[in-house]
Parts: sequence; C-alpha cells; structure tokens
Amino acid sequence: MKILFVHKGREHLGIESLSSVLKQAGHAVELALDPGLFSREDNALCSPLLETWFSRTDAIMDRMEKFRPAVIAFSVYSTTYQWALTMARRAKERFKLPVLFGGIHPTLVPEEVMSHACVDFLIRGEAEAAVVEFAAAFEAGQPLDDIRNLWFRKNDAIVKNEVRPAVRDLDGIPFPDKELFAGDVRYRDDYMIMATRGCVYNCSYCCEGYLNYLYSNKHFRQRGVDSVMQELLAAKKKYNYKEVMFFDSIFFVDREWVKELLGRFAREIGVPFRCTGHVNFMDEELVALMKEAGCYCIDFGVQTFNQDIRKNFLNRPEDNSQIQRVFTLCDNARLRYDVDLLLGLPQATETDYAMVLEMLEGHAYLNRVKCYFLSYYPQLAMVAKAREFGALAQSDVDDITRGQINDWFHADGARHAGQKRLIRNFAVLYKIYPLLPGALRRSIMRRKWYRHWYLLPWGIVVLAQLIIGAQHRDYRFWIYIRNYAFQVKKQIKILWRRGAA
Repeated sequence: MKILFVHKGREHLGIESLSSVLKQAGHAVELALDPGLFSREDNALCSPLLETWFSRTDAIMDRMEKFRPAVIAFSVYSTTYQWALTMARRAKERFKLPVLFGGIHPTLVPEEVMSHACVDFLIRGEAEAAVVEFAAAFEAGQPLDDIRNLWFRKNDAIVKNEVRPAVRDLDGIPFPDKELFAGDVRYRDDYMIMATRGCVYNCSYCCEGYLNYLYSNKHFRQRGVDSVMQELLAAKKKYNYKEVMFFDSIFFVDREWVKELLGRFAREIGVPFRCTGHVNFMDEELVALMKEAGCYCIDFGVQTFNQDIRKNFLNRPEDNSQIQRVFTLCDNARLRYDVDLLLGLPQATETDYAMVLEMLEGHAYLNRVKCYFLSYYPQLAMVAKAREFGALAQSDVDDITRGQINDWFHADGARHAGQKRLIRNFAVLYKIYPLLPGALRRSIMRRKWYRHWYLLPWGIVVLAQLIIGAQHRDYRFWIYIRNYAFQVKKQIKILWRRGAA
C-alpha cells in the first residue's frame, strides 16, 4: 500500500521511525514536505512575506497527484494543527483521499481532531505498532476494531480503541528511515538521533508530562548502547557527518549507560556532539566524561531563576545552587552550555528577569541564552495552573485545544503593552549577553539599563548572535546558515520548474 506523509517543519524523527516500520512491512512510503522556512516552525527567522514565497503547498499537492497514495498521514504538532487541517481538506476535495492524523496534538485532544470531517483515522500515543496494523487491515479491507491506539469513524460514530502500553524494546524498532528527508536535510553537516524516549520528569509545560500520565509513568526508556552505536556507525559510513545531535529530552539519566555510550562514541565515532541535560544528573565526573567524548555544548532548560515559580508553576524542583554548581563545573572543564529561559510566565516580574543577569555573571563558558516564549498546550498541567492564577480564560483554553496558540520562538503572547515591552527588553539583552564585556554587563545591572533594549534593531541582535557563534565556534550557527542557503537554492529551482511548466 502507498502511504504519503505530509509534514511542515524540520526533520521529524517520529515520521522517519514510522516510515521504517511501514517499509519493513512491505508498504511504499514517500514524504511531501514544506520545510516551513520563515514560518512559525522556523526557530531562527520568521517573516510572513517570505513564508508565502517559500511555501511548498502547491508542490505538496503535486506530489499527491503524482504518487497516488492510498492514505495520506500527518504527524501533527499543536502549532501545525491548523495547517494540517487545511492540507487535509484540500486533499479530500481534490483527490478524495483517506486521512490519518497522529502525533502529539491528536494524542492530547483526540475528540477535537476527530470533530473535523477531513480526518478519517487517528492514532494516539506511540504509533509504530498501530500504523503497521492499520496499514495491513486497511489494505486488506479488514475490520479496524481491534487495533489499539486507533480511532476511526464507523456508522456515524467514532470508535475509540484503548491505548496499548509503550514499546519496551526500542532496539526491536528498525533504525529511522533517514532517506525520507534526505532531499531536504544535509546529513553530512548534522546527524540527529534519539537514544532514549520519554522523560523522567513531569514539568507542567511539557508534553512529556502528559505522556507519563498516559503511560502510567512508564514512558521513559533507553535503547541499548549497541543499537545506538550501530545506527551511528552505519550513518557515519553513509553520510560522513561532521556533528551529532542527541535529540533526547535528557541524554544522561542512567550513569552507567551513558558512560559506556560515551566511551564507545569517543573511540568509534570521534566527531563533536551536543545534547540536552539536566543539572540534577551532572557532577564533576560526568562533565569530564562528556568533554572527553567530544561534547561541545549541553543545553540546560532553566526556564526561570525564580525558584518559587520554577517549583510551583513549572513543577521543576531543582534550586539555584544546583544550577550554579553545574555551570561552574562546566566552566572549569571548558565545556560550553546553553541556558534556556521561558519568557512571559504569568508571575514573572522585572526583578525576576533582572535576576537572570546576576545568576549568569562570571560564567565564562556560557554559550548562548536561548529565549522561548511561554506557550500553552492542551491538557497539560500548566493550563490548569494558569486558569487558577487567572492568566487564562475559558476562551483561551478553547483556542489552545484548537491549536490556535502563539509559538515558542516568535510570539510572546503577552496581553499588555507594558508586559510586551518588558519581555522584548530582556529577550534582546539575553540574546547578546555573552558578547557584552563584563564591565558593561555589571553597569547594565547596577543602573537598570535593561529597560531600553527593546529599541535595539533586530538586525543588530541577529548580527550579535552570529558574532557569538563565531567566537564560541558554535557549529550549530554554521549548520543554520548552510541550511538556509540550501533551502533557498532548492526553492528557486522549484519555482523555476513550475514556471517553465
């Protein structure tokens, strides 16, 4: 059976995994992709005008017509939900194609998704087993009633099958089908891999917390070290990548597992890598092992230095002394680290934002301060907390359910002009902070000059970040630049071919 995945955004490891199991079962799989350049899915640059010019909507429809799939499938984020509905309706109108939705938004709010007539089938939770069973039954014209995780329409009703347990043996899943995105991803620059699934924490703002609830706190799992190394070695031989990005929620939860993996990575792979970590798992030994194995940057999600907000609103129990201790360990080992912050938290004040500058002062190997705007996702604990706090009305909750939300990267979601200016001030200052001399940083803090940074043109901010990337030899900056050049060149070719036709 032919299945066409339709996706907007960057490389999607989940779609690659689904493609691999479907191909293993004998099905034909292709991808129709809109990279989302300059859209909300672009975490670097967003421009509605450029987004329109770089849109591949027409190319996606052409791909449907050429491939003639039996089913089109979407793996849907909350931020791409409305786009996916639009594309599904167009596919229905033009080709009468059955539509399958999966991904985190359908998992969170399946009733909302199935309320749209353009969605025929929905898979909740992990989909590898369910999608293979669905494809086999659909192709053979057999009943779908016993396929766990699957929702579908039957006799003017919606059948809601139960969710099966999470896959325990991740090594039994074939390696992700990287060739699916090969035409749009430069694997020689950067190879993205997941060595684990899930997260051991239940942060109120993160979908991993809901998945822990869905799977009774049995959602975190690790691949075997042999499985991870086999994938990396095969990919190195095929793509000769220059960097590895471990895309795990927290890379180093299990100390013995990560020690074995790091040792083999250093001996057998020998390229730089980066990952996401958590201060609760870091100590001097692990920092040294990470540095020795080739880690050039760890991403720490701090979110806020207000401990009360972090504990009570974000459900993050670590304290500032732990965070400072780990930053100092990284400084001593000359290991770069990024600090993630959430801007727009309802209780956050100017004092809280200014505290960030105080907490980061003196940390020599801080790489970047990455600013994310608070976004609410349906069914997460933070939504209920925000309702109690008065930050959200019921109409806001309804919008969140429909995926009509601001995004992490470009929209602050603040309701008042004063709050918007406050967020803008600190977003600008944080982004260029590592470039500023220590004396200037201290003057900014002492004299409260952080109240006027919103006036700085955004082009200067982008330039400052490029300088920081060059100074710190941050390989990710060059990956972004190469990707933009690659995608622009490809789009020009697509538009040229369409014009010639």
